[in-house]
Amino acid sequence: MTRVYGRSSESVVAWPDDAKTRETLQRYLDRLSADSSESLMDGSLLAADGLNFAGADLSGLQLQEAALNEADLSNVRMVEVDLYQAWLLSANISHADLTRSDLRKIEGRGCKAAHAILHAAQIQGAVFEDADFRQADFHEANLHDTSFAGSDLRDTDLRRCQFGWTDLSNCRLGGSNVEGARGMILGPVDVGDQSTSILSGAELKAWFDAHGAPDVEIHASPQG
Repeated sequence: MTRVYGRSSESVVAWPDDAKTRETLQRYLDRLSADSSESLMDGSLLAADGLNFAGADLSGLQLQEAALNEADLSNVRMVEVDLYQAWLLSANISHADLTRSDLRKIEGRGCKAAHAILHAAQIQGAVFEDADFRQADFHEANLHDTSFAGSDLRDTDLRRCQFGWTDLSNCRLGGSNVEGARGMILGPVDVGDQSTSILSGAELKAWFDAHGAPDVEIHASPQG
């Protein structure tokens, strides 16, 4: 069954504290609820680059293709939100709760996401390169075709996540829990905790095996 996301102001659990952000979200939802069509037009998309969403609970909302570049979404609850094809370049989603959200095809290069909760999120085809995901929770997330190239994934929870041509090349993965993860990744990967330990090929495969993820396959990145 297809999930129905909130499209009106009545669907907002808690509004942002900042007046400009609150007004921007209100205008967006007013346009969205007035449009009976399922598809979104450019003029009805949420334009919230650089805005501060402190105090908000956006859970369940339809924020498809939203412009949230450099926005502050830290500590914001966004459970089961539709952020399909949204823009989160250099956004701050640290400590945000994105459990079971649709994050497919997001552009999130350089985002700050330490301690973010992405449990069981759908993150296929997203680009989160050169981002900070330290101590983030990805357990049971779908990471097919996602690129984390150059990102900091130290001490993350990757238990039972689904890889599939997931680009972890030049990532830092030391201290992460990968137990039960499966699928193919691209390396090399730095698995060191206190010091650099860059592994690829059979050595990286052995590291995943030793950390409870024997079903992870390794493929060399095209960049080497």
